[in-house]
Amino acid sequence: MKRGAHFAVGALFALLAGPLGAQVNRVVIVKLDGVPESVLERELARVDPITHKSTLPWIDRVFSQGGTRLDNFYVRAISLSAPSWSLLDTGQHLQIRGNAEFDRYTYHVYDYLNFFPFYLGYALSHKVDMPGVEVLDDLHIPLLIDYFPYTATYQGFQLYQRGVRWKTLQHSLQNRFSHGLRDLLDEWTIGFELGSSIQDQTERELIAKLADPKVQYLDYFTGDYDHVAHSTPDPAAQRLALQRADSLIGRIWTAIEASPLADSTMLVGVSDHGMNTEPGVYSQGFDLVRFLGSRAGGGHHVVTDRHPLTEYKLKGLDPFVSEVVTPSEDSLYLKGEDGDYPTALLDLDGNERAAVYLRNSDLNTLHILLNELNRPGLAPAARRAGIAGFFSIIGRHRAAWQSEVLRIDEELSALRRAIEAKRLEVKATPKKWTAAQRDEGLDKAARRLTVQLEAWRDQEHGYSDYAAALSKLLALTPADFEQRRFTAADLIPKRAMGDANSVYELENYVTGPRPDGLVAAADGSLDFERSFQHINYLPLLENQSVRNNVQAAVSSHPVDFLAMRIPRTALTLPPEDVPDEDPVWLYGGENRQALILARHSPTGQLELRYLPVRELRQDAGGAIRFDRCDAAPGFPLKIFEDPDFVVPGDDRVDWLNAWHSDLDWLRAVHKTTYSDGILALHEQFLRTWLPEGKSPDAALLNQFKERRRRLAEPDFLIFANDHWNFNVRGFNPGGNHGSLRRISTHSVLMLAGGAATGIPRHLEVQEPYDSLSLVPTILDLMGKHSEAARLPGRPIQEVLQH
Repeated sequence: MKRGAHFAVGALFALLAGPLGAQVNRVVIVKLDGVPESVLERELARVDPITHKSTLPWIDRVFSQGGTRLDNFYVRAISLSAPSWSLLDTGQHLQIRGNAEFDRYTYHVYDYLNFFPFYLGYALSHKVDMPGVEVLDDLHIPLLIDYFPYTATYQGFQLYQRGVRWKTLQHSLQNRFSHGLRDLLDEWTIGFELGSSIQDQTERELIAKLADPKVQYLDYFTGDYDHVAHSTPDPAAQRLALQRADSLIGRIWTAIEASPLADSTMLVGVSDHGMNTEPGVYSQGFDLVRFLGSRAGGGHHVVTDRHPLTEYKLKGLDPFVSEVVTPSEDSLYLKGEDGDYPTALLDLDGNERAAVYLRNSDLNTLHILLNELNRPGLAPAARRAGIAGFFSIIGRHRAAWQSEVLRIDEELSALRRAIEAKRLEVKATPKKWTAAQRDEGLDKAARRLTVQLEAWRDQEHGYSDYAAALSKLLALTPADFEQRRFTAADLIPKRAMGDANSVYELENYVTGPRPDGLVAAADGSLDFERSFQHINYLPLLENQSVRNNVQAAVSSHPVDFLAMRIPRTALTLPPEDVPDEDPVWLYGGENRQALILARHSPTGQLELRYLPVRELRQDAGGAIRFDRCDAAPGFPLKIFEDPDFVVPGDDRVDWLNAWHSDLDWLRAVHKTTYSDGILALHEQFLRTWLPEGKSPDAALLNQFKERRRRLAEPDFLIFANDHWNFNVRGFNPGGNHGSLRRISTHSVLMLAGGAATGIPRHLEVQEPYDSLSLVPTILDLMGKHSEAARLPGRPIQEVLQH
């Protein structure tokens, strides 16, 4: 039985088992960005000495006493806002894996958190939806709001936002810019939060919409707590932020009770992730931009999606920038070429994790060889060796590059035909819209066609340029070097990272020429070891330490471990351990490593295996070797030694030596320090696979979409040690998130409803669930069972069956 069939049976059982009169006709969702379950519990339990009630009286009344709360609700991904909200807003597996992503071939930046360019683009009719929504639409993944008619919805301002309620923004901005300049600059420096004026206006409109029985879906996003908790670990300041959210919930609940659909309205309070915040401990920052730009870090020109905190400068406050190059003074071969040849890309809003993209090491080598071959005074033997070395690299990639160019050409041919069809569709759309048509959202739907057309044109241009650069390299012959001198600008694609680096390339990464230049071996070939400087990035990063550590509670080592994908075809494993997906390699040191293996049972059930290993290496031919280890303390995620790791019979060794379903893993590890980290890492590196398509062109376009998602994946992720962060726009001193630690992944889910909804009262659910469970639960409660059954998540049975 397929997994979807399991959920269909579960949904039917829930329908039959639930109260016969249960009916939810409206859902209202309050999105509480960054609120941790542990802090919510702390403040709920705290009694106000004046009122003798909880310091969060409305949450206590509505959800604790009058509804259902999940004690163990977790992010099924790294605990960053863009990935986390994408799971909660779609109920689908992860497609967006960072707050910013970069295309390795075209340098395109997916800037998911920046509202300013979106608002400006919308005002100029260049945009309709936030960037994350555009990506999900391209993959045909609906948001929860899309299950309802346009006229039956009200959406607040948030990351996955469709359109802009321009009057709301207009009224809000009038209030916003009446505030002081310092308040506005402080807000942007620390991290833009929508502002009280926008929140107040949105709240007024949402409450007014509750009086309309035709409106079935409403949501409200507040980043207030996340904003405060990043700034300070002070419990009193965080308490005030939660109390503001508590008052908001009280006002919304009061409006729901007075609305025509009071009995059949469901209110949901949910957060996207937790927050690693601890009273008395300040989060410390490690500057990866400076490290990567240093001689020791490779001398990279580093691209970030914001200006890093290097000095006080007004341009660092520019909210409309999505790519900034920080040039390196220590580059060994690219000084002054930072505009054309950046070699490292970094998601600056990484918090407790950083996504690192490095230019392909062999592209670096080709670039250096071209520079060296043009160096005056180069000995003839060294020149011949250099040319031979240049073509040995191309020869090593020739088959893969030829195949890549062919596939890109096929995909772009289909894209060009789609562009022409879309152009005709856009041309046929009306140029003016009546008020009634605007109320139906038809103008926005038409504008989406234009936005899609322009995006396709940009993609066609970018990928055509990259394929042309590869073709030029493939067409070269050694004789061409006898006829003319080539420069890097002639042959090396600008502003492109090339293919992802393999394990071998990261362990032998080329950063520049050696001082003596090209060296020929005894047989006349190029001696690559003596001609180029190399870095082994994994131990280099893992062993980083600082000398200015002033907090006893914070380690001197900022890096916990690194994670990256490795090809399953490069592994040799016994039959019982062979995965059917690429494994995830966790590197915590040469003797502290692990592989996360994934496969599917004959019924489609996901199964995972945690395999401790040491000294994993990849040779130049691509084969990966390692030594297996017994389960023991000290390996990444620290599962074995965690006192909260609970397995049947408490036989940890035997349990860890076997495959288990994702649900069994969640139940076993969710209370450990790293919570559901093994599930989150599998989700993080899960590949995008789309249907083949109903026509040849549809299949090619889906293949092209898969390519673009694959090329947005970094070379590796770096996870920070406890209370460290990589957010180099400004090292948040209060708390951070982004890691796999329970304090960051343990989030909030609360449900309450009127008498007709059947939502249990005064119920605390102990069973662990993750963020894939929210959407199918809501859809099931609203009677949309077939839609819920198509989603991969497990609906919350304690709510459905009560």
